[in-house]
Amino acid sequence: MALVANEFVTMVADLLSPLGQITAKRLFGGWGLYCDGTVFALVFKDVLFLKADDLCRTRFEAKDLPPFRPHGPDGICIAYFEIPGDWLEDGDDILPYARIALDAGLRALAAKNAKVKKPRKRKAAKISENSR
Repeated sequence: MALVANEFVTMVADLLSPLGQITAKRLFGGWGLYCDGTVFALVFKDVLFLKADDLCRTRFEAKDLPPFRPHGPDGICIAYFEIPGDWLEDGDDILPYARIALDAGLRALAAKNAKVKKPRKRKAAKISENSR
């Protein structure tokens, strides 16, 4: 059985489609939005949040966009910012910030892929008295 997104997620995915192929997957009790396989947005309780990082966080903060706090106002802050509902009425409002979020997602993916796996240390084999 295929997982089907709700109407809001479908509407947002359509609005963001100029960025690339937008897909939605269940994530954090809501939906993760991916562009060509890179996560760049979340939908939680029919609210859109766009990804930010240290290079672009100030752009979202300058617009006084609240950060995503999944555990309430005193909970932890996750690097996503809430997008006002009226921005969803016109792609001209949302697409520039969605591109910024996608760039943040691509940087996060590149950093993850750049991490070099440390070689695992092999345990020394025990030599028993009988095998000598």
